[in-house]
Amino acid sequence: ARPGGEDALPVLVPADHFFLDAIGRNEGGTDARAIAFGAGGDRAYVVNREPPSVAVVDTSLTATGVPRNVVIGGTDICRDASAVAVADVGEGERVLVTCQTDGEVYVVDPAAGGSVERVAIVGRGPFGVAAAPGRRRLYVSNFFENTIAVIDLSPGAVTDRKSTRLNSSHLG
Repeated sequence: ARPGGEDALPVLVPADHFFLDAIGRNEGGTDARAIAFGAGGDRAYVVNREPPSVAVVDTSLTATGVPRNVVIGGTDICRDASAVAVADVGEGERVLVTCQTDGEVYVVDPAAGGSVERVAIVGRGPFGVAAAPGRRRLYVSNFFENTIAVIDLSPGAVTDRKSTRLNSSHLG
């Protein structure tokens, strides 16, 4: 049951709330563009445009049942990041960030200090992203060219050379 009943509005975190202090600020406001949670729910990955970064947030519960919401790491990423997904296909969780201006997807390993592991070229205007860990695939919609890039996430795959773009008319 939702706090406040089924008709209750969602809880909104205001831009000046402490939770957002280290996540990203831009001229008095935040510039967080996307959020995804790890499989256990104890980590949130927040994508920012200013500064271009991924913040790793510890969302595990304290002894009193309140989320910690403490930024524990992060890394620099591309300009104009637009979406994020998280997937584990056998080497631990990876954070997958679309870079709209550059036509790329950044693959970030949060366990390795948030380092960018590799970059996949996917097409013009990557915007939406969906991970299918069971299939070891990442699907990216490319807004500017009306395609979907399919990226092989298998350990050892050379994703920047093996992404396949599909025209949406072939998807049936």
